[in-house]
Amino acid sequence: MFLFLVLVLTPCITHTAGKTIVDLAVATPSLSTLVTALKAGDLVKTLNGPGPFTVFAPTNAAFEALPQGVLSNLLKPANKASLDDVLTYHVLGDEVHANNFLDNEMLRTLEGKYVTARVSGSTIFINSAKVTVADVNASNGVIHIIDAVLLPSSAPPSPGPSPPPAPGSQNIVQLAQATPDLSTLVTALGAASLVQTLEGAGPFTVFAPTNEAFQNLPAGALANLLKPKNKAKLVDILTFHVVAGDIHAKDILDGERLKTVEGMYIMAAVNSSGVFLNNAKVTTADVNASNGVVHIIDAVLEEWNPVPPAPEGNSLWFRGFTNGGYGTYQCGEVDASSRMPANIFEPSNAAALKAYKDITIALFGVFELGENSITKLELGRCAEKNYTRLSCITSGRYRTCRKVIWAPDQLMDGICQKNCMCDYPKCKDVPDDPKAGKWCSLCGPKVNKPFEVLTYTCESRGLGPGHCPGPDPMTPIKDWLQVLKDLLSM
Repeated sequence: MFLFLVLVLTPCITHTAGKTIVDLAVATPSLSTLVTALKAGDLVKTLNGPGPFTVFAPTNAAFEALPQGVLSNLLKPANKASLDDVLTYHVLGDEVHANNFLDNEMLRTLEGKYVTARVSGSTIFINSAKVTVADVNASNGVIHIIDAVLLPSSAPPSPGPSPPPAPGSQNIVQLAQATPDLSTLVTALGAASLVQTLEGAGPFTVFAPTNEAFQNLPAGALANLLKPKNKAKLVDILTFHVVAGDIHAKDILDGERLKTVEGMYIMAAVNSSGVFLNNAKVTTADVNASNGVVHIIDAVLEEWNPVPPAPEGNSLWFRGFTNGGYGTYQCGEVDASSRMPANIFEPSNAAALKAYKDITIALFGVFELGENSITKLELGRCAEKNYTRLSCITSGRYRTCRKVIWAPDQLMDGICQKNCMCDYPKCKDVPDDPKAGKWCSLCGPKVNKPFEVLTYTCESRGLGPGHCPGPDPMTPIKDWLQVLKDLLSM
């Protein structure tokens, strides 16, 4: 099968531990005008605070490119409020590195309006300003140096405050307990020991999957998550459905990214069909509680693509990598066992299974298929190398996961002609004959329909650069044709 992986931008990161954002700006000659503006706006103390912040820092040349007189006018004490609006429009209330920006996403600034990120290959734009130096790390956030001043006058407006919600007499947990269609969520909250948290003062915004949403998880996934040994994983998944604050549906903007209590982000899409969050649609919005608001959704939010453990001896995981530049990678994975004949995993057919593994890895070490070439295909899962942050969206307007072919013609042509007397991909679904070494189901359309590959980036969480290693060293197969003969002689 072909792991078609989307390249991700990962610019070089500059490490400046111990220095705040202001310290770094003061120490950078090309940011001296920004420093002057921060002092005039009394924002030095703010950006020396704990944060975290993301600052889009215009260079001196960017300020000089403003219309004549604009900068000097902004620096006048009488215009301090306007200066503060401009400066805080360059600041996010969170730490967002370059590899976390999504194309067309809208990010809420401290000023209240939104900037729009555009990602094109190895280039990032914030509104019309280009990021010239990315990921200058500070002790309280990160700086991205840009080549133009961002002006809030052209920004999408904040939606403004929602009307006061009707008082809720029940807290979020009580509300869920009183809603029959949320009984599975209640069970999960109990297993994760999160009941007391969501009974607290809040406020919280909870995206609540229905019972049916949990039932639609892969077979066994929910039962596996509810086991005591998997409590930490369950906590991660449930807190990925909770956002701090009281956010009603009208406050959610198309393209906005919401930071969850778990620490990761949910992408919102708002259109004529409704409000979507990653892979889920809001089916009932604005259920007010005394400590926040609940939005009922039709799917469990996907971040890790939870799957149950495969039966012992009956899984066949392949992972592949694309080169993201600067020594970084993105990893994609697929379990081939779901499309393999069950009999091929029996001990008596070990040679056939080994041949399948060898030919697949060998083939994808030679052919470059699709838009992005595969750096390496190998056995194993992405999480084994700490690639756990889902980097594509599986539904809605912002769908970015790719559907690709399961097996290329180069792999299947000779096999299907010799063993099954058919021309791939025109073969029909027929039963296998293990005793005769004929695995003709592998040639049929049922097995070979396109599939969606979920890709992951490194979740370093501040660990060293070797925390997410790339592909294993190549081990060239000296007699590649012999592998082909092995497979053809099954």
